[in-house]
Amino acid sequence: MKKTIGVLFLSLLIAMPLAAGAQQEVKAEGPIELTFWHLWGGTRGPLLEDLVNKFKAEYPNVDFEMTFTVPNDLQKKVVQAAGTGTLPDIFSMHTGWYVNLLPEETLLNLDSHLKRDGIVIEDVLVAAEAKRSYWEDGIVYSLPNVTAGAQGLFFYNKGLMHKSGLDPVKDAPKNWNEFINISKVLVDKLNGSNRLDVISWNPFQISGQPAIITFSYGAGHPTVSDDGKTSKLNTPGVIETVKKFDEAIEEVYGSYGGHRGLLEWSSRVAGADTGSGQVQAFITEGQVFYIAGSWTIGQVRSGNPDMEFSILPVPGFGGQHGGIAKHGWSYAIDKKCKNKDIAWEFLKFLTIDPAGNGEFCKAQRRPCPISEVNYDPVYKEVGDMWDNLVISMNKDIVPASDIYMDVVKPWLRDIPARRIAGESIEDIMNSIHKQFQDYLDDVYE
Repeated sequence: MKKTIGVLFLSLLIAMPLAAGAQQEVKAEGPIELTFWHLWGGTRGPLLEDLVNKFKAEYPNVDFEMTFTVPNDLQKKVVQAAGTGTLPDIFSMHTGWYVNLLPEETLLNLDSHLKRDGIVIEDVLVAAEAKRSYWEDGIVYSLPNVTAGAQGLFFYNKGLMHKSGLDPVKDAPKNWNEFINISKVLVDKLNGSNRLDVISWNPFQISGQPAIITFSYGAGHPTVSDDGKTSKLNTPGVIETVKKFDEAIEEVYGSYGGHRGLLEWSSRVAGADTGSGQVQAFITEGQVFYIAGSWTIGQVRSGNPDMEFSILPVPGFGGQHGGIAKHGWSYAIDKKCKNKDIAWEFLKFLTIDPAGNGEFCKAQRRPCPISEVNYDPVYKEVGDMWDNLVISMNKDIVPASDIYMDVVKPWLRDIPARRIAGESIEDIMNSIHKQFQDYLDDVYE
């Protein structure tokens, strides 16, 4: 009880303008321009702009030079900038990059600012989020932007299951065999005999989280080494996963041409791979199941407010899985930043302030690193999805590979076309492994 009261009181302190002299001095200074790199495009772009405008209303003397960079390009950009001493004042980073950034040399040590403001992050943040904010020397160099959790959620269209004569609760698949059997029913009931208009699922989906990575980790077969430097895409366990998908496509879509039929469907239905289009086929009800993270809840609600959908843990080969990652997206400050106090106020607003990051997370109906925000009544709208999301987050700890998903995604989604061309699974995965390893070598060089 005392801890709960303490957390609530601390949150109020964070949310209200601080009376500390340091903040008053910041407001009294002349015009200040901060450079700010972020990764929030698509539907999240306007949410971030709202936060920036909200901050500027409190600090009218501050202007921002904002730069958006897609996630799979951001790592190289940030690591190179750290190496050349050209980091922006505030920037999005992944805590999995700590090892590349040499934080004691390039990032601002936040401990003194936290101490000055009386903030103990363990009292404010979800335990796993506080833990990942520390570097190996026990110093806080970044604070979390969004949770590293809810990796590999299995979204499903309850309405289409009803339409197929299935019970969306009782028949929700809990393992791979159930999933394949249900997929056959869905494809049979939702399509004519000539072509695929509605699919159950595409294991080589255009966007979202690559199923090969999600299912491989669930089966105990990581796709990259723990230190993130070595590709494991050609290991027997990963290849076994791809073979299962290969067999599933023939079993479920064989009468529609297997891989060829799925590719033809994709060219007609899947749509663009940007913004809300990331989930285009699911939003337009062209597919029943879709793998993504908790951020997708807001995208689906925005794209199709009338859809009846929910979330499951992933029905993996040996049972359900999902998980929270070891690392996730955070914000940090350049050690050489000339306006450290105002940069700190902005970073604090983007990470541990319910009025800032709390609103950013709630708008997307995604879990928040700030503990108390997750008890906001707004999440009641999520219904049973919230329960399943929490279940998934407590199943697995996914190694720090999620940051590489966007890199390998284009190569993995080309597998069906390469299979049609006659390449074996082994040859394809060896080729993708080499591409991925070349990328890792380049990044870590």
